[in-house]
Amino acid sequence: TIGIQEIGEYLQLWHMIEHTTLSAEPDHLLWKWSSKGTYTVQSAYLATFHGSTACDAWKLTWKCWAPPRVRFFHWLAHLDRCWTADRLARRGLQHPACCPLCDQAPETLRHLLLACPFSRQVWYEIL
Repeated sequence: TIGIQEIGEYLQLWHMIEHTTLSAEPDHLLWKWSSKGTYTVQSAYLATFHGSTACDAWKLTWKCWAPPRVRFFHWLAHLDRCWTADRLARRGLQHPACCPLCDQAPETLRHLLLACPFSRQVWYEIL
């Protein structure tokens, strides 16, 4: 049976193609991501990022004077990919109930880097 939704879709399709005329010429492909209409690897690569926004935050991580292990940790932290207890819990893996440094709050990346009293003391001594 045909429902109201199907009839609505049919009418929409009808309105989209009612002014289309067919010709005897063979069809040809047109690549909309290049000005000439032809496919290139470069145009496909650029189309991958169409509509995305540029962010220069990577320069802060990879173009700084810090040692590679620090830059790698910063990159993981920026992507929220550090294996803290909350991340382990999301995957059903064993994890400590509280922060192993202060034993006061759940272990999250934000807590470990900014809120933990132990970390705050370390930051105070460094800065």
